[in-house]
Amino acid sequence: MSAPDLTSLQQRAVGGDARAQYELGAMLLVGRGAPWAPQQAYKLIDAAAAQNQADALRLSSVLSALGEGRAQDWSQAHGLVVRAADAGDARAQRELAVLGASFDAQAWLTPPGPAQHFDAPRVLTFEKFISPAACDWIRALAAPRLEAARVKNPERGGANSDQYRSNTGMGLSVLDTDLVVQLTHARIANAIGVPVAQQEPTNVLHYEPGQEYKPHFDFIDPGVAHFAQEVQRLGQRTVTFLIYLNDDYEGGATAFPRLDWSFKGKKGDALAFWNVTDGRPDPRTLHAGTPTTNGVKWLFSKWVRDRALPLV
Repeated sequence: MSAPDLTSLQQRAVGGDARAQYELGAMLLVGRGAPWAPQQAYKLIDAAAAQNQADALRLSSVLSALGEGRAQDWSQAHGLVVRAADAGDARAQRELAVLGASFDAQAWLTPPGPAQHFDAPRVLTFEKFISPAACDWIRALAAPRLEAARVKNPERGGANSDQYRSNTGMGLSVLDTDLVVQLTHARIANAIGVPVAQQEPTNVLHYEPGQEYKPHFDFIDPGVAHFAQEVQRLGQRTVTFLIYLNDDYEGGATAFPRLDWSFKGKKGDALAFWNVTDGRPDPRTLHAGTPTTNGVKWLFSKWVRDRALPLV
């Protein structure tokens, strides 16, 4: 956003324009298009929500779920979605249907028990980790904004498209999430015993027939200069958590060649594996997203670090 546009947005927000308050608050919350200023962001978002601005109500719901700028309160988070729905917001109305007629936060936050397949590296699977309705909701959230997936560049840093990874995907910033997604994040945190604050933003992955992610590691190799700097700054990727958002395709298993094992979950099932063993990157976690041979595969992908990350 240009300086004149930002100034105009600020003026409208100060004048009480709820839409401007929401838009400026969202920008300040993640430092995108404006300097990072979370305390000011909270005030603007709350001011817009007080006027029943639907986007602000839903973003306030996310902040209540995270405990950002306020105490964590799942009932309050749900109530804010209800307010948005009552104000006529169609997205909030659809979200309430996914959350259930009688919202039970504790049920959402209590994951099913895992099946353990390996001790080192630790590998777990979960049946029916999230509901089919939640799977469909997350797929619909990502579908309009898919782009070519990228891999980290060891020579130059950053990330770029590469022949190793031919699928598409969408990364969800906090501004793209909602209460359904935040409850899923919290459920993952409880399943693996690692706080939500250590989770990277979710990626929703999409594989057309023949697309794949060739064998690779998810840990950050500290022996590579650019990666060593990242590990020092943001920490190591200790856990990978995958949720299978559909199962109406052939092929597409997650394969671990060094473990001679693969997994293809049913819709809503999940796979968790620890990329480090005894504090060190474990090369036995080499894995691949094998090509689908018929049908399209959707996958919810979450990386978890060994320390808390900034909100993005």
